[in-house]
Amino acid sequence: MKLRQILLYLIACMMLLFCVPVQAYAESADVKTYTDGSFTYAYVDGGVALYACDTGTLAVNLPDESNGRKVVEISDAAFYQCSKLEYITFGKYIKKIGNYAFQGCTSLQSITIPETVEEIGEYAFGSCTKLKELHLPEKLKTIPEGMCFECLMLENLNFPKSLENIGLSAFYNCNILNPPAFPDGLKKIGDYAFAFCYGTMSAELPASVTEVGSAAYYSCINITEFTVPKQLENLGTLMFMGCSNLAEYKVEEGNPTYTVKDGVLYKDDMKTLYAYPCGKTDTNFAVPEGVTVIYDGAFFTALHLQEVLLPSSLQYIGAGAFEYCSDMKQVYLPEGVEIIYENAFADCKSLMDVHLPDTLKGVGNYAFYACPALKEITIPKNCKTIGEYAFGYTDGSEKDEDGNPVPVKIEGFKQHGGTDNSRMIVILLGVLVFLGIVIVLIKIIRKNQMTPEEHEEMIQADLKAEDAQYAKILEEMEETENQDKTE
Repeated sequence: MKLRQILLYLIACMMLLFCVPVQAYAESADVKTYTDGSFTYAYVDGGVALYACDTGTLAVNLPDESNGRKVVEISDAAFYQCSKLEYITFGKYIKKIGNYAFQGCTSLQSITIPETVEEIGEYAFGSCTKLKELHLPEKLKTIPEGMCFECLMLENLNFPKSLENIGLSAFYNCNILNPPAFPDGLKKIGDYAFAFCYGTMSAELPASVTEVGSAAYYSCINITEFTVPKQLENLGTLMFMGCSNLAEYKVEEGNPTYTVKDGVLYKDDMKTLYAYPCGKTDTNFAVPEGVTVIYDGAFFTALHLQEVLLPSSLQYIGAGAFEYCSDMKQVYLPEGVEIIYENAFADCKSLMDVHLPDTLKGVGNYAFYACPALKEITIPKNCKTIGEYAFGYTDGSEKDEDGNPVPVKIEGFKQHGGTDNSRMIVILLGVLVFLGIVIVLIKIIRKNQMTPEEHEEMIQADLKAEDAQYAKILEEMEETENQDKTE
C-alpha cells in the first residue's frame, strides 16, 4: 500500500535520525589521531581531519593548519549532537564535510561553507532545528541525502550554479523554506526532497531536469500548479501527494512522454492517466475513453471527487489510485478491468456501492481497506486472487509491535460469490467417477496377478461375505415378523 509504505519510510527516517549509533564513529584502530588540547585530529590524505571535539563547545574557529598539516576535512559525526554549539568558522583548506558532521547541533543558526568545499556528507546538518541560514559553495555539484533533514527554521538558502543533483530527503520537513530558483544544469531531484516544506510556493523546474523522485513535494500546500518541462522523462509517483491546493497540471510543448487534458496529466499517448490534481474542485470526472491504466496514486487524496466514470477501455487500477478519496460514494468498474492493485480504494470513507466486473482476475492487499460505509461486495466467479484485508476491514484501536493499527472486521459486512457452484459440482462428480474407475482397475489388475490358490481364496471370501449378508437380511425379516405378532 503506497501511503503506508511512504509512512513507514518516513518513520524509518526519523528512527535513523535520532538513533544514529555514536559507536559507529568511535575511533578505529586503523585511524591515527592526536589532540592539540582543543580538538582531536586524524591523519588523512593531504593533511588532517577534525575528528572530534568537546560536545559542550559553544563556538569553534577552525585553524587552517594543525601540527604542520593542512586541516582538509571534518570527519563523520565530528560535531554530532554538540547541542550547545552556536557558531563555527571553517579553515581555508577544508574540502570535505563528513556524514552527520553537525547533526543535532540544535543551537546553530547560521553556517557559511567556504568555496573550497567540494563534498558534503549525508545528514551533515540534520536536525539543526534552529538553523536559519545556510550558504553553500558554488562548486558543489550534489546536495546529499538528508543534508538539511528537519531543519525546521531554515529560510535562507542558495543553490550553487554547478548543482546537478538534490538527494533523497535533502530538505525534508524544512517547514518554512521557500527554495530559491533552481540553477540551469540541475538534473535530478530525489524522493521526498522537499516534503513538508510548507513555505514552498512554486515547483518550477529548469529544462535540464530529467528525473523527479516520488513524493518530492509531499504536502507542499502552497503549490497551485505545475508545468512538466519539455525534457522531463521521469516524473515521480505521488510527486505532489497532499498538495491540497494543486489544481492544474501543464506540459511544455514537445514533451515526448506526458500529455495534459483539462488539467489532468497523462502518458503513453493518453493510455495511462498519470496524475489528477488533488486540489481540483470538480465533484465529477469522466476518465477519457482509451485509457487502459490508472496509475499508482493517480487520484490520491482527491478530496472533492464524489463520482468518477470509468471507460470501457480500462484494464488496470494502480496501487493507491483512489486512496483517501473520502467523498466518493460509488464505483462501477467496467467489463475489461482485470487487476485492482493494493490500496486502490483504501480509506474511501463514503464509499457505499462497488460493482466488480466478470473480467476481474485479482484484487490486491488492502484494496478496499477502511471503507466503513461499504457493507457488502459480490466477487465475480473468475476472480482467482483476493489479497489480505482487501474487503471488510478497517483500522482498530490496537497496534502491532511496529506501531501499525491492527485491522478489525467491519460489523455486518457480507461478501458474496467468488465460487462457481455448478462448475464445482461437475468437477467433484468427475473426481468421484475417476476414483471409482481407478478402484475397479486396481481390482482387475490384482485379479490378473493372482495365483489360482489366491483366486480361489478370494472367491471363498466373497461367498462367505454374501452368506453373512444373506443371514443378516433373514434375521432382520424374522425380527420384523415377531414385532408384528406382538402388536
